[in-house]
Amino acid sequence: MTSTPPFAVFSCDLDTIDRHLQGYGIEDLPACDRIYRTAVPRLLDLLKELGVPGVFFFIARDANSEAPLLRQMVAAGHEVASHSMTHPQPFRTLGDAALAEEVDVSRTRLSAASGAEVIGFRAPGWDVDDRVLARIAAAGYRYDASIFPTPVLIASRLSAYRRSANKGSIFSMDLIGHAFATAVPHRLGAATNGFVEFPISVTRWLRLPVYHTFQYFVPPRLFARGVRALLRSGRPVCYEFHAADLLDLAGDDIDPRMDRHPGMRLPLEQKRAMLRDTLATITRERRVVTYRQALEERLAA
Repeated sequence: MTSTPPFAVFSCDLDTIDRHLQGYGIEDLPACDRIYRTAVPRLLDLLKELGVPGVFFFIARDANSEAPLLRQMVAAGHEVASHSMTHPQPFRTLGDAALAEEVDVSRTRLSAASGAEVIGFRAPGWDVDDRVLARIAAAGYRYDASIFPTPVLIASRLSAYRRSANKGSIFSMDLIGHAFATAVPHRLGAATNGFVEFPISVTRWLRLPVYHTFQYFVPPRLFARGVRALLRSGRPVCYEFHAADLLDLAGDDIDPRMDRHPGMRLPLEQKRAMLRDTLATITRERRVVTYRQALEERLAA
């Protein structure tokens, strides 16, 4: 599936601090709202400055308590989508009942809390298989954004293993994932009623991630070249970000164990500048829309 003209989507995963640490095998932190109170306002201000709409993948556990924030996002022209009910990892190994709770109930709760029908899903850790994708489609979603089609995901899994307090949980996830899957928006098969997959963007030949966290592992010039190469290719840009990247480890009083997370030791202003520069590059050559807009305007059809 190609788009005419090419478009871009900026999406943000709202993983809370406790869920980030859970991904590293640390289970003792209670629910933490620092993402909602501190990181999201910074991001909304930046998106308003740049005139960029965003897609916010939200953990539905917090839907009721954060309903005012969800409705603020929708009123500002952003899209709310599901990032599951509780962000469990691994995800694809959940039993059928637990999977239905994470997929189906999260959609219902987020739709009610935001006042807008939720039509998109992204799995925690991009950890999906055919069974999970079929469940997402059956729940009434119109698209998924969980496939990360790069071999670099293997290195990412191994890096997370090295930093994790629970080594076993990492290898319960699919190590290879969808490393060589179709790398542009496309319709999935009959088992999903032909709903749309929006993969995380990668470069055409080397499949290097055009994904914000990748900036923390490579020289700035290399990442910038990847962004420009993707723009030149004429492919849609699906750029993923995590709200935690707009937190300051010390200044925002974050649990110090988050220092194992990529980028958390960098100064806030440096991270803000990295995001601003990347989005400015993308917006010079692409119209930025939400996934919902891409479907409704048939940009991805």
